[in-house]
Amino acid sequence: MPTVINTNLASLYAQNSLSNAQNNLSLSVQRLSSGLRINAAKDDAAGLAIVQNMQSQINGIDQSRKNLNDAVNLTQVAESSLGTIHQMLLRMKQLSVQGYDGSLSASQRTQIVDEINELNSEINNTATRTKFNGNALIANEIGVSGGTAVVGLSITGGSINKVSAVGAKAQTYTFTNPSGANITLTGADNVAQTLTLSGITASNEYELNFDQLGVKISYQVGSAGNLTAATSAAVFGAKTVIVSGTAPSNLTFQGGADTGTANIITYNAINIKTDGSTGSVASMNDMGTQVGVLNGYTSSTAQATWATAFSTLDTRINTAIDYVSEQRSIMGALQNRVSYIISNLETQSTNMNSSKSAILDTDFAAETARLTKGQIMQQAATAMLAQANQMPNVVLSLLK
Repeated sequence: MPTVINTNLASLYAQNSLSNAQNNLSLSVQRLSSGLRINAAKDDAAGLAIVQNMQSQINGIDQSRKNLNDAVNLTQVAESSLGTIHQMLLRMKQLSVQGYDGSLSASQRTQIVDEINELNSEINNTATRTKFNGNALIANEIGVSGGTAVVGLSITGGSINKVSAVGAKAQTYTFTNPSGANITLTGADNVAQTLTLSGITASNEYELNFDQLGVKISYQVGSAGNLTAATSAAVFGAKTVIVSGTAPSNLTFQGGADTGTANIITYNAINIKTDGSTGSVASMNDMGTQVGVLNGYTSSTAQATWATAFSTLDTRINTAIDYVSEQRSIMGALQNRVSYIISNLETQSTNMNSSKSAILDTDFAAETARLTKGQIMQQAATAMLAQANQMPNVVLSLLK
């Protein structure tokens, strides 16, 4: 190597080494102070991409666990109310058997019916008030459309202005047995209402209001006034009114990091009410209907009639008890299923966090060793730089 002054190669080498030592030391300090091995994409570009994908899955899993905990709480609320309804049904069972006691008078039986009626009302009230975050759990009614279609109804000289369904069940209604001044509308559930045609005047609008069914028909009478008691059979015989509806929405919960079918948990909407509301089941409605029958009886009702009515009620209560038992069983099974899912998600989250940590987090044992090495290298490079900076002084001895 030539002896020169303008270019001090030894100093340049020492400067490069010092710069590298300082960079490595700075990186070690950053990792140790943050606890992260990857603080920027430049630290490990591929590792950063993998970690972010893992974190996305972990976030989804952790939130799913929270969602499923809500699902457990929701089903517990519903099942608790069904348990209360179960107790009321069991009491109604006891009362229905008591009412079949031949030694009771008719007036005593009416007192039994009073309690049965109150319990039946409370079943409906309990179903209505059972909600979770505003969502009805056991009183999910079908949403009925406001307008309906009359199939096959053609009245010469007149017109249907409007057909509406307010509180009607979603089903097909049929005009049956129109005779004289009476006309009957019967639903597919065999619940019927009869109206008497009166006050019909030509060219006026006439309203057929089957309020017990929730179906109302506004009819514009023709100039001939053809909607009369005499012509009602020809006009409405075998005609139908179709009330459409939308099934109540089920409540869904995501049980994993994505929305795949296997990860969706569903709480099925049910209507446990006995008042014939849309979406309720026959086993509950039949019992409610029979309670209504008993409410119509008085102290003058014959013993045999009472006996038949209580026997029928007993049978329908048994069916209602079986239905509520089935629903409670379904909810219990759902709770157990969700508990297993939560346990599995907890394990998944733990394992994925472990994998993420291996890529992202600082290994303090290894990094402190690098820090120590970096400190020593920095001190050594600094000392050598000082020595290199003194090396050109040898030239002065040649100039003496």
